[in-house]
Amino acid sequence: MEMAQRRGRARYVVGFLVLAMLTALELGAIRSDLERAARITALCGLAMAKVGLLVWVFMDLRAQPRVVKVLALAPLLFAPGFTVVLMLDAVHRVLAAR
Repeated sequence: MEMAQRRGRARYVVGFLVLAMLTALELGAIRSDLERAARITALCGLAMAKVGLLVWVFMDLRAQPRVVKVLALAPLLFAPGFTVVLMLDAVHRVLAAR
């Protein structure tokens, strides 16, 4: 039983360290010389990675039934697709206005 508690605690510590690393990457992206659009894209990707990590590790999603996993992770999978479509639509509107 004690070994299982150590493994569980280690999982949370590793999850916390990965969250800290992702936060450091976000701070680096904010201070970088990237174009505004690239910076926003990087920050959105990092935010989605953090949400996925929070759901998977700290909310014990992997211990849930398959249906719950799909329902929880589907928005994370669809969001990038919607984002790309909206960006393409914005580019199309800007170019069509010229």
